[in-house]
Amino acid sequence: MTTNITETEMKNSLKHLMERSKIYFMKYPDSVREFYRSPYDFLVLTEKCNYAIEVKKIKTKSFPFKNITEHQIESLLTFSKLLKRNRSFVLINYRNGKKKASEKINRAYLIDIVDFINAKESTEKKSLPMEWCENNAVPLKRMKFEKGYGWDLSLLLEPDIIP
Repeated sequence: MTTNITETEMKNSLKHLMERSKIYFMKYPDSVREFYRSPYDFLVLTEKCNYAIEVKKIKTKSFPFKNITEHQIESLLTFSKLLKRNRSFVLINYRNGKKKASEKINRAYLIDIVDFINAKESTEKKSLPMEWCENNAVPLKRMKFEKGYGWDLSLLLEPDIIP
């Protein structure tokens, strides 16, 4: 089982949050051929809200909709409808891996699953441009932790501040 850098940084971020707050999280195992299809990457439980989060990394400035499967979209939507306190997100990390600082991109955004579906259905394009996320999604602040990097996910503790 391989874990990409974005999933590793998500774990770092959640561990950092867990050290400071009452949360629980688990990483669903990646799908194993035809035997098991992972519904989403992370389940996060807090005192006020529960989250299902699918984490995606892309090296270009546009996220292809085909990179998230229909069963993942359906799982996220189903989770968000189970309880009023449930929320589902797609986390997209635009990360091009360039070494030169002026060319380097490493930005992450949280997109509510309903907003993601609406964006997908309202365009004839096959991908979601980073510019759309800059205008419509929740940007995540990059952080350096004791062990590794990640994002400030403290907004998960206050679900009312997430649009």
